[in-house]
Amino acid sequence: MPKREFGFICGQFSVGMSANGFVLPGSDNGFFRKSLIPEAEQSDLTGDYTLVVHHSGEVVCETPVQVGWARHRSQSEPFLGIKTDDPKALRLLLGVYAGKHVELQFTPRE
Repeated sequence: MPKREFGFICGQFSVGMSANGFVLPGSDNGFFRKSLIPEAEQSDLTGDYTLVVHHSGEVVCETPVQVGWARHRSQSEPFLGIKTDDPKALRLLLGVYAGKHVELQFTPRE
């Protein structure tokens, strides 16, 4: 069960999707690595969250998600992966903001 809120400020937002349906947000051509949230156990940052995305002072997305930490041989450490009921729709919605400044906020759901 997630135990803490966290988020990211993205100077140049990017978003992709893995072959197994994880939405993979990032910034400045990189994934959000676990090390960007120091002093937090990975288990405290995994589980059911509400994702809120802000752009230009407006909330542009608010949706329930499951947060996990993926691994890939091309990456030296775990990185953020998001599961949702409709990953293609979330990826398309967030893709509108690619290259723009956005803020992602993850709040634990009870």
